[in-house]
Amino acid sequence: MLERVMLLRSILVKVVCLFSLWVTVVAADSTTLPEKPGWTLTFCDEFNRPALNDMYWYSGYRSGRKVYFKRIGRGSRWYDSNAYYVIENGILKLRISETMPARPDKGNRCVSSIQTSDHRFGATTSEFQVLDKFAQKYGWFEIRCRMSKGSGLHSAFWLLQTDPTKQEYAEDGRRRKLGEGVVEIDIFEQLGKKCESQVIDFNVHFTKTGAYEYKMAFDPSEAFHVWALEWSEGALTWYLDGEKIRVYEGETPKEKMFTLIGLYQGAVPDWVGPTDPNMPYPRDFEIDYVRVYARDVK
Repeated sequence: MLERVMLLRSILVKVVCLFSLWVTVVAADSTTLPEKPGWTLTFCDEFNRPALNDMYWYSGYRSGRKVYFKRIGRGSRWYDSNAYYVIENGILKLRISETMPARPDKGNRCVSSIQTSDHRFGATTSEFQVLDKFAQKYGWFEIRCRMSKGSGLHSAFWLLQTDPTKQEYAEDGRRRKLGEGVVEIDIFEQLGKKCESQVIDFNVHFTKTGAYEYKMAFDPSEAFHVWALEWSEGALTWYLDGEKIRVYEGETPKEKMFTLIGLYQGAVPDWVGPTDPNMPYPRDFEIDYVRVYARDVK
């Protein structure tokens, strides 16, 4: 019964996606959607609604883990995991202001994030329910966005396995390490302090050769660009504005993955740098659209 419900949800999401794209074309005569021969659209959000579509997104950062930690009396490093955002003129702005997401001081760690799957643990972590809105194994994952600049910030677009026992962090909160499986693909992580130096990070956790720094020809906080990843068995290929820029060959995740998009402040201070006390707010990670395709079966 559950499988039938999930199948019907998947079909409905595809229908709504296609309708959303049709509305976009009708709303603006100059707008034409690019053809992608050999691929089928499986997910899209053009952010043309005044609020997030809750058929697609969970508007919070990994709430399943936070709920479990609270139950066992373990603290979370995030004061408030709920996403703070606005949608203006078809642009989703994942936002950090001086007061939101809620935290004791504006310089404290915080996150504004959305994702297409979550979970809940049962009596033990060996029992869990996956709460998919969208997840896919293999395909083309694309986003058009503008990053946020500033020391202490980073903008991220990730793929994570839906099984909560096979993600970057173990059930007890410990970060996994090399040799514990390939569990996450970072399509990108843009450190706010590296916008001016035009460097962005790609990663495949946890592999010996998955980490890669790419040198751009622009500051990604100044304009929108299209980033895409093609995931196939044993290979990952990154694209920027339609041009191939990076190929990874090696072990890839074994299961379907969901998308997570987030703007973080102070996530890992030794990595992202100290939060600039003079940074003007709000800071926005701006997303024009998210589209996912599956390769047609021949």
